[in-house]
Amino acid sequence: MTQPQRPDLHKDVASPHTSSPSVLASDAEREAMVERLREATAEGRLTLEELAERSEAAYLARTHAELMSVGEDLPHVTPPASAGTATGQRTFRATFGDLVHHSPVLEHGIAATAVFGDLTLDLCASPAPSTGELTIEARALVGDVHLLLPEGVRVEMNCSKVLGDLRNLTREHAGPEAITPLVRINGSAVLGDIIVAHPDSDRRTYWQKWLDERRSRV
Repeated sequence: MTQPQRPDLHKDVASPHTSSPSVLASDAEREAMVERLREATAEGRLTLEELAERSEAAYLARTHAELMSVGEDLPHVTPPASAGTATGQRTFRATFGDLVHHSPVLEHGIAATAVFGDLTLDLCASPAPSTGELTIEARALVGDVHLLLPEGVRVEMNCSKVLGDLRNLTREHAGPEAITPLVRINGSAVLGDIIVAHPDSDRRTYWQKWLDERRSRV
């Protein structure tokens, strides 16, 4: 009599990780990918249009797999999990809408990102960092990042732009550099603007109108 075949106990046993959802991408990984895309554009691998499209896809990517697919045809794309974000850094993001925030804590720096929306950060009443220096990582992608700074600060903008604009409308500081607070702004504007100004700047009347309209909504 033919004996029945014993079942293979190891057959079709799924790994406990097979059905697990994909790992979610972090803000640091998104920023690292966008920086790699900018480098690839400078190397001649991407056009400006492709940079804009892929940057948008990177910022909107939810999972690590989605993010990696943005640059899968580029060499050496491995965004580190902990890259680009300082410990304690405050993160503000306006995505598909406008966001206004007043007096955020500045001690460990700020990351400000606008994707299909406008982000306004009013820093005039924020306590100054103990070091006297503030670093802001600003990213404007088909949206604007507006930074309101108090009088008497020095501003250094180290940003790149692709079909966007960078505007420093603050008045020059009058005090010695050794005791004057420094605001250092790094980042990029892709089809968007990064604008730095004083709230009561007379040099840009439409800026005050824009600000008043948004403050009335809060």
